[in-house]
Amino acid sequence: MKNFLIGLIVLGCTIFTSCTTDDSISLDSNFSSLESRSLENSGIWYITEYSKNGTNLLQNFSLYQIQFNANKMVTVSTANSVINGTWNNLIDNNKNKLVLMFPSNSSLEELSEDWEILVSNSTQIDLKHVSGSKSKIDILKFGRTPNKSIDQGGNPLSTIPINGQWLVSRYLDKDRDRTSYYAGFSFDFKSTGVLTATKGSTVVNGSWKKYNDSGKTKLDIIFPDIQRMAELNEDWEVLNQTSNSILLKNVSGGNGGISYLDFKK
Repeated sequence: MKNFLIGLIVLGCTIFTSCTTDDSISLDSNFSSLESRSLENSGIWYITEYSKNGTNLLQNFSLYQIQFNANKMVTVSTANSVINGTWNNLIDNNKNKLVLMFPSNSSLEELSEDWEILVSNSTQIDLKHVSGSKSKIDILKFGRTPNKSIDQGGNPLSTIPINGQWLVSRYLDKDRDRTSYYAGFSFDFKSTGVLTATKGSTVVNGSWKKYNDSGKTKLDIIFPDIQRMAELNEDWEVLNQTSNSILLKNVSGGNGGISYLDFKK
């Protein structure tokens, strides 16, 4: 009996020790104060700052649109491509971290790191990664709008012409995805200010105007109430424009809801 009791004590100590071992990295399942938990289905984010050991590399990533999904998948898209990766929250040595993983053959591979979360709220995420015996520091920041007021050639957005045929690649009406409303329509921004939407034999004529308003480049779109075109009638802020993409945003004056409209060639 004595030997049996001793055996139980040893076994209990072994179990207690194994259960209380503190791993240096653990999945964030109980840390309720981690604000980045709200990333799940939080809408569109943009990379507003990215530097590696002091070198600014934002120009390579400023047009990416990032969505953090509830299934721990992250979708990164531009007008021409979509890259899928994963994200997760970790606690590493008492530091809150956001772990990003992207395919090794993609343009986002270098963002695959365990980033320390410096700031995380509904409009801003600031991350830091230290490597090389703490001698190299990378900074990655996300925001709600691209950090660009000029095109990739350094020209003011308000002076860039809109030429040729465009397609609607995204229309989010206050987080309601209504891109399908305009599937198959081609939009022609004519130099005369006429805007024509064409789909087969259906032609809807409207108007457009591009101008500066309080330091922001705006694109006014006006259509008659045909084929749901009137839903696009807003004074859209131009977030970014290149030769093959136009990114637009509108903030509702009533409840502050935000809509996004993107065109691509």
